Amino acid sequence: MAKRTITIVGGGQSGLQLGNGLLSAGYDVRLVQDRKGDDIRAGKVMSSQCMFGKALSYERELGLNFWDKECPTVDSVSFIVPAPDGSGNKAIEWNGLLDKPAQAVDQRVKFPRWMQEFEKRGGKIEYKQATPADLDKYAADSDLVIVAAGKGDIVKIFERDAQKCQFDAPQRALALTYVKGLTPRPQHSAVSFNLIPGVGEYFVFPSLTTTGSCEIMVFEGVPGGPMDCWGDVKTPEQHLAKSK
Repeated sequence: MAKRTITIVGGGQSGLQLGNGLLSAGYDVRLVQDRKGDDIRAGKVMSSQCMFGKALSYERELGLNFWDKECPTVDSVSFIVPAPDGSGNKAIEWNGLLDKPAQAVDQRVKFPRWMQEFEKRGGKIEYKQATPADLDKYAADSDLVIVAAGKGDIVKIFERDAQKCQFDAPQRALALTYVKGLTPRPQHSAVSFNLIPGVGEYFVFPSLTTTGSCEIMVFEGVPGGPMDCWGDVKTPEQHLAKSK
């Protein structure tokens, strides 16, 4: 009996993890991806990508946990809300240890390695920007086509389901800054979550990036508010200065 052929459009966290798993299960898998590993590795930061215990367990089941020894762990979650009177006091503050540590591996590190593993396991990668018209071709020569893309014209064919998502526009203006040299959090590491009502949220937590361990600063500004301030930032130096 011939192997069943599956085409996955999109080579991110979902597409690459699924593709490697299907290959291990004996399927013939083609992955359609618009960037090569070297381009991803040398490209811009893509996400903050903190993965918690359940998600990491799926990666380990598939033998995709290549960074357990070198990636710093995220051991807890902390949450702070400042007092509304501007005193600098904290209206809410708590910290809770996680049952299992989390990890944040830079996707510029993870995706190229997973692409190598995909090909090592016998998968085929087609490098192109897939379009809606391509889906007919893939459907004709595959037993199943899965669209795992997060952006591009191909995702526009899937309309938003208003019953499942009430929002039709972004609810936060996001910015990421990968830095070294922050003072370590005492006792144990954490996703440190700071909520400022009416302004947005600020996270910071340890990660593994292309140059080793770092900390990721995540800014989530309410649109039109004081943390929605990144439109004039053009260079890494300006980005760091704005973050400070």
